Order: sequence, then structure tokens, then C-alpha cells
Amino acid sequence: MSEKTSGDGARCTVLVCSCDKYADLLPPFAELWGRFWPDCPFETVLVTETDPHVAGFKKVIACGGGTNWAGRLVKALDAVTTPYVMMLCDDYYLEKPVDTALMLRRLAEIERFDAFNLRLIPNPKPTPSNSRPFGHDTDLLRYKPLSAYSIATQTGFWNREFLRALAVGKASIWEFERFGSFDRQTEEKPLLVTPTKEFPFLDAVHKGYWEPWGLRVCRENGIDLSGVARTAPPFKVRMVEGLKGLVFAVFPWNWIVRVQNAFGLGAKERGTPQTSA
Repeated sequence: MSEKTSGDGARCTVLVCSCDKYADLLPPFAELWGRFWPDCPFETVLVTETDPHVAGFKKVIACGGGTNWAGRLVKALDAVTTPYVMMLCDDYYLEKPVDTALMLRRLAEIERFDAFNLRLIPNPKPTPSNSRPFGHDTDLLRYKPLSAYSIATQTGFWNREFLRALAVGKASIWEFERFGSFDRQTEEKPLLVTPTKEFPFLDAVHKGYWEPWGLRVCRENGIDLSGVARTAPPFKVRMVEGLKGLVFAVFPWNWIVRVQNAFGLGAKERGTPQTSA
């Protein structure tokens, strides 16, 4: 992960957000990143609590033990100088080569349209209730303000100053997404999303447990997982997640998230690694 100081590297920085409890996920992340995006034109920075000295990360912003997710993000955004950042979580594992030319085109579009965010995966799926075509001679869609998950950690390009303002006062990813989606009251600048998934990553871990596709991409690429102390989720966790998925399938997302916000339902910090006996 080389350092970039001019050209495209002066426009955007990649921030990989992590913490000490998830440090075991970083070696596979770095290996897959180097394999599938060796020509990444942006400086790639690891943001965490204490420096885990992971091969592949030449720059680490160590924010100190006990700092929360949003606090670490704010410190990192204060430490970088590029006007845009691409934000990822540490368990977003690449599974295919990244199209660098496409990434640079999307970066040019967030600049051209002066957008707050350009998400590279249509999740949540754009629908008439939460989005509309953007126009401006592009295939991009626009999330409506005040719609659930119009703010999310799904991979994309961000206006750095907007992202910092959004993170201030939050604690966890949960708060960032659920409260942040309703923080923006106007359509001052757009929140854009691509019509198809353009950044080829998968969410390898959920609630501290391996997802099957996370294990698959590692095994298919010969990644050594002996240093990753995690298991597949037990039946109870799968059952709870299945019920949550059913609720989101039946009821409007905006209604669900507003109820969660009002009563603090499901509020959580990232959990500890789930280890085998």
C-alpha cells in the first residue's frame, strides 16, 4: 500500500477503520488489498487504537486505547489533507480486481457534482421511496434526505469535511448510520449512489463471527487464517439476524430506524472476537 503525494493521491485518501478487537482481521485485509488493487492511486491509511504493525500498511493513525469508532474517525480526518476520502471497514475484503479507471471516474464525479457522498454499492437498494434519478448526464442515483441508511459505512467516496461533521458527537457505527441518516435536513449537496456494485468487496465478518463468504474468499486465495480467532455464528445468532431481516422486509425502513433511534433499540459497539473453545 504505497504512499501517494501528488496527482490522484492529492485528491483522495483511503481510510481503513479498525480497532484493537478487530486487529486479527487486518492481515487478510491487507493481503487481499495488495492482490486485487496493487495500483491503488490513493494513500491507504489504517485508523485504529494501537499500531498492530501489519505488513502492507505503511501509514497508521493510532488514536489510543479506549477511543470509540467515531472519535477515531474524526482524528483521522483531522490528520489527512485530501478533500475526499474513501472509507472502508476492516472486514471489507476485496474478492475481485478493482477497476482503477472506474474509481477515478467516480471520484471525478463527486468533485464535479460537489456531492457529500458517492456510494459505490446500491445498499440499501434505491427505490422510489428513498431515491430518485440524479440526472446531470450520469447514471448515478440520489438518495433522498432523511431516508434510512442514506448515511452508511458502505464503501464510497466522501467529502472529508462533511464526513467529519457527521461523525462528531457519535460513538459507534450504529449511531453514525442510524442517527446520521436523519442529521442532514436539507438537499444542500447530494448523496449519490451507483446503480450497481462497483467496488468488489464483501462484508467478511458480522457481529464478530465469520460470514461464509468471508471464509470462502480467504480460502480461495490461499490466505492463512491461523491468526484469526473467529468461528462461524451459532444458531441463535443466525436466528436473531433472520428475524431482523424479516422485520426490515415487512415494515418501512424509515419507520423502523426512527423507532430504534427514539428508544435506543439495538444500540451497540463493535463486539469482541468470537473465539472457539
